Amino acid sequence: MRRTFAVRFAAAVVGTLAFAVGAQQAPPVDYGDLIILYRDANGVPNLTPEGMFPSVDPEGNPIMVEGGLCQQPIYFADDLCPLECAVPSVPPGADVVDVDQTTCAVVVGCEACTQEVDFGRINEARSSDEVFDSQLQDVVVNLATSDCVVTLDPAGRMVTGTVDATAPDGYTTSAIDSPLQNLAIYRQLLQTGDIGVTLPQEASILDTAARGLGAASDKSGEVNVDLVAYLNMIMGLSDPATTTILDPKICIEVREEVQGTVQLVTKCFLNYGAYVYSRVDNFTALPAPPYIPEEDPTPGWFEYLVVLDSEVPTFTIAQGPITTAVFADAAFDGGNIGAFAQASDDTRATIDFMHNWPVPNPDVYATAVPCEPLDAITYDVSISEQSGLQVPKNYVSGTQREFVVTVANGGPDPATGTVTVTAVLGTGGVVPGSPWTFGFTELADGQSASFTQLFAVTASGTTITWTATAYAPYDVVPSNNTVTATSTIKGSGGGNRP
Repeated sequence: MRRTFAVRFAAAVVGTLAFAVGAQQAPPVDYGDLIILYRDANGVPNLTPEGMFPSVDPEGNPIMVEGGLCQQPIYFADDLCPLECAVPSVPPGADVVDVDQTTCAVVVGCEACTQEVDFGRINEARSSDEVFDSQLQDVVVNLATSDCVVTLDPAGRMVTGTVDATAPDGYTTSAIDSPLQNLAIYRQLLQTGDIGVTLPQEASILDTAARGLGAASDKSGEVNVDLVAYLNMIMGLSDPATTTILDPKICIEVREEVQGTVQLVTKCFLNYGAYVYSRVDNFTALPAPPYIPEEDPTPGWFEYLVVLDSEVPTFTIAQGPITTAVFADAAFDGGNIGAFAQASDDTRATIDFMHNWPVPNPDVYATAVPCEPLDAITYDVSISEQSGLQVPKNYVSGTQREFVVTVANGGPDPATGTVTVTAVLGTGGVVPGSPWTFGFTELADGQSASFTQLFAVTASGTTITWTATAYAPYDVVPSNNTVTATSTIKGSGGGNRP
């Protein structure tokens, strides 16, 4: 059986009172401002009515100013929170914290009545695009080079396998568990619906995204609607300029303080309206494929540690439905962003349960995760952006110099292919000898091959643009196969040699 992979990467507010006309784009998100809000079914904040409200000018004279369109924080009772801080919501349905309708800031003395969203380790969402791209590439490489058919564990995480002659079953398996990698999966799927390799047959795009978010969150935390909405803002997914699979976005104008000025800002939210989730259906399909119990695999079953006698204490390994062990058979069926948040939190809760009640010494006592071998050659050939193509930074016209190109194989199989280097002058034409092609054969997993080439060209006052590209027929990640570099050509006079 031969696999073909098409890898495709895309990538308490109190302040100075002033007034502005017109809506601005939403300001950068500050973690200190991320409090739980009164939201509608789409996760969009319910706003207070717009109108004219009493205030005072800088001299202390009473005036009427435009106000309203304020977000409404959910009221949380606390020893430091006065009861009078709770007011009816608009529309009715909840107690919210009183806010000043001219500034939309929480009324002074009521700050303790709000509650911040607990992000925990998901604050890694503030990582750069480069970090997410790197993490996603690691995911793609692991999935594409798996020696086993990619499966899903009881929480819905993707599981890869590696042939290992020293392992009890001749192979090892590993779930994608890294918080950053799972955030990268979530981000990429919402942007494009595609992480670069085919998802397991049982994994839909949005279900996989929800599971990625759940796997990225704190095991003992909670994924809720506010966390999802704020996370999308932090990651830039709800930015009007960002294209997602949940477009068109839902956008509103909100009055809030931005750098000391109260103004209208436009805030947008991803539209999860088409998403539906059933806890029973989800976990009946996990793990995929079923493998518990070994003699008669039953969909929706897994195994875990249970206490037989807490006084002795004694334990045993139990096998049974995920929904019973983790959720006490409580059902959930719903849609929209609330269901998406619940799907993510169910993944988190299942991972938390598995970590708290693991099968001890799994190589001995756990049922082996199945591995369906793949009859395919796979490897990841790459050229390093930092050191893969070494050329002179400055080159003296007419002299003989050299460049070095290095290709590496990330395995798992040996790689055979070529690396080609071209050198193009800024004034047109090429360096004599360009392009150069070098071959490598049976390059082992974890090994690299370097090629050195002399060159000379007579030209001055221009540049050389170098491009190195590696090719191997079973390379699963061609996106890391090309690098470029530049040399500046100096005149032949003395003192210009680097």
